[in-house]
Order: sequence, then C-alpha cells, then structure tokens
Amino acid sequence: MDRPMSDQSEQPMGRCSIDILNDCIPMFEALKDPMRQQIVVHLLQHGPQTVGEISQASPLSRTAVSHHVKLLEQAGLLSITKVATRRICQVRSDEALGLLKGLVAALESDIQTLERERG
Repeated sequence: MDRPMSDQSEQPMGRCSIDILNDCIPMFEALKDPMRQQIVVHLLQHGPQTVGEISQASPLSRTAVSHHVKLLEQAGLLSITKVATRRICQVRSDEALGLLKGLVAALESDIQTLERERG
C-alpha cells in the first residue's frame, strides 16, 4: 500500500488495463478491511471529520482509528488537513472514482479488442 492512487480518470495512451489495475491495488488492499470500509462510508455520509470524531462513532479506540486513517491516506483514499492540533479527514472520492473509471474503460477497451480479433 505504499503507492498512492494516480488521478487518471481515463485510459491514457500506452497504458494497458493491467497497469491501471496495478494502480488500483493499494486502494483495494486498504478497503479489504471492514473497519476501513466503515471509516470511508462514515466520512462519505457525514463529511470531513477529525480522528476523534471518527473514533466516537466507531467501536475502535482513537489509536486504532488513527492507524486505519493513516493506511487509508497512504492508499490515496483520504486526505488529511492539519488545523492546529486537529487532523481533518476527508475522502478523496473524485480520485478514487476516476481511477476506477479508468480501469473500467481500459477493461472495456480490452474486451472490444478481443471481440474484434475473434470476430
């Protein structure tokens, strides 16, 4: 999970679906954990929040939430803004959706190419 998401929303020239899929792996790895899924959904439903606010709505300790937030940030799914001693967490939904749309477009292109070759 050490590679952040690229913000490619469409398949760039010369990039194949496997390259884009590899860009998605950190996001998929981060989201395979149910607690991180809950944090992302919570932030999407309630908007930007501090780690403390997220932990109040979670069964996890503040330390555990902070750990999960860090992993989500490293995967490119969250942005963290520091305001004094507070860390405000926000989902980077545009980037995540753009990456997934790029993957879908690349896979659709691969399918069309295969159909033409078989055709």
